Amino acid sequence: MTLAINTTDAFATGTISNTGLGSRGNKSFATGFQGELIQISVKERLEIDARESEAKKTLLAQGIEEDFDGSPKGFPKTKVDFQRDKFGNLVLQNNLPVKQTVTSWYDIRHMIARNEFVPKIIDKLDKDGLPITNPLTGEKEQITAVDPDGNPILDRKVSIVPSLLEKSLFAAKKLKAIGIDSIAAPKYRPGTTIIEAYDQELKNNTQGITARELKKQGLTLSNFPRGTNIFDALKMVESESNQGVVDPEKAKNLVKDMALLRAEELFTLKRFKSFGGTTPSKAVELLNKDPEKYRPTPADTLFKPIWKTPPPIKVDLGKISSEQWRAAVIKNAQKANPAYTEEEIITKFGFDRVVNLGSGWYGRER
Repeated sequence: MTLAINTTDAFATGTISNTGLGSRGNKSFATGFQGELIQISVKERLEIDARESEAKKTLLAQGIEEDFDGSPKGFPKTKVDFQRDKFGNLVLQNNLPVKQTVTSWYDIRHMIARNEFVPKIIDKLDKDGLPITNPLTGEKEQITAVDPDGNPILDRKVSIVPSLLEKSLFAAKKLKAIGIDSIAAPKYRPGTTIIEAYDQELKNNTQGITARELKKQGLTLSNFPRGTNIFDALKMVESESNQGVVDPEKAKNLVKDMALLRAEELFTLKRFKSFGGTTPSKAVELLNKDPEKYRPTPADTLFKPIWKTPPPIKVDLGKISSEQWRAAVIKNAQKANPAYTEEEIITKFGFDRVVNLGSGWYGRER
């Protein structure tokens, strides 16, 4: 069987499509692999392995442990690859390669580490080109390397961000609790981080996890502004350090703030959103600063009521002029809408514009 080759790096991109392999109901898909089977050349495989090796070395040096299967311990699977034997050849089942999910050190590095550029340090040399040693410490003296123009030479340094590491491991643990141990394509878009994957499950309320977290603090959607969806509700009271977990203090403040807003007959955040009031707490702050701006305006007794369509009138257009017909229409409308002035009715019907008598005139009956 000939494998379709549309990309040189399925391992790195997770690209999976369906080309020239028959329908998805074909029994040849016994491996569970639905999509285009992409062969990677030996050269490309070596390039991928070298990149993985570099990322692994960097993360191991910064304290990420290696699991029994060689993957970064505590992290979910991040890539779709093809199973190979010890010689690097594809393992086939029903004449098709067998897919497997793997954990990519390279992916993990991008999720929890960031690049920074630091000055390159070199040994200080004497006139003979030999390293100079400090007589007091016995250590070699070092200086910042510069280019021919005298500018410092910068080296790229990859460092783990502790906060990202902690949040990623926490999200990985939460995903595993709902039976998800892989964030590989096609379930997730290639490049999705562990934190983003868990947010996606929170948004979907998978296995009721979002509703369950709110319930732990006695919250339901009825406690939130009208029209708030369950994911946005969680984000309003989410802990700063633990993704998807309700902060008890935020939950307490939400109930208090919503009671204050509702006492002012404010049931949504519509009045506040354009000014940054995206949560009840922020809305209360805005309300306290400028109450007249956000508090609902009492009903005006002189406010025009909703227009009522007047009943039809019967006139003989052959016996009256257009001016008489127009006056009859206005009088008929005023009976149904006494709060409207004659000028307002004239404008509403378009009588203030130049018109010609025709079949479309209001009130005409054959």
